[in-house]
Amino acid sequence: MLEDLNKAAKKVGLHVAKAKKDGLYSVRKAKTGKLIEKNIDADEVEKLIKKYK
Repeated sequence: MLEDLNKAAKKVGLHVAKAKKDGLYSVRKAKTGKLIEKNIDADEVEKLIKKYK
């Protein structure tokens, strides 16, 4: 799941990483490393990727 999210995120300049809690992710800008969202589930990550597209 993480690899699939990262592939889609990379195309729009984002990076997805696992959060400390199970099943949650954090999203950063790939270029600057600035945190965008943390502790969100996979569905919300997909919505965020579509928003940055």
